[in-house]
Amino acid sequence: MLTQEEFKHVKKLAKLEIHLLEQEYHNILNHVDFAIYEHVEWLDEEQTSELVRKRKNRRYASLTVELCSIMEQMLLQLYKRTYQKRFNSTQLMKTPAYRARTNMEILEAELGKQHIVLKAGKEQCSTALHQAFQTRNRLIHENFSFVAVVKDGSNEEETFEWILHAVKKYRKHLKYEGLA
Repeated sequence: MLTQEEFKHVKKLAKLEIHLLEQEYHNILNHVDFAIYEHVEWLDEEQTSELVRKRKNRRYASLTVELCSIMEQMLLQLYKRTYQKRFNSTQLMKTPAYRARTNMEILEAELGKQHIVLKAGKEQCSTALHQAFQTRNRLIHENFSFVAVVKDGSNEEETFEWILHAVKKYRKHLKYEGLA
């Protein structure tokens, strides 16, 4: 059975990984080194700018996938430590209540049975996280193009920051109501 200390440790590790990823994001925002492209003489300034934009787009996409992976790994670790077995979504999907659910929804439901839930009134964090995972899935199916998932009226930075905020809030408001 999962202890309160183990729960806190898993959440703390996820927080550290999210923080490191956030630092990487800030480095992308604040530092574009055009010097690395100088040795490619056949690119003009416009082509170099386009290459930088495309690379930035892919980096946001990869950071989004990594953010979702951090959350999924955190929940999988909690599941494994709680149930003392590996998460098997194929087996769980045989349960009628889980047939039309995503892995994320199944994990939440299974962990909820063991008192690992969002704080009261923070259910919107689950909805936001599910939207972040849907964005990740679209990224993967849209040829890894972050531009394809940018929300209407937003830019790449705003969309990524929304995803980052959703992940951070979900992790923060997840609590363990089990016995200490």
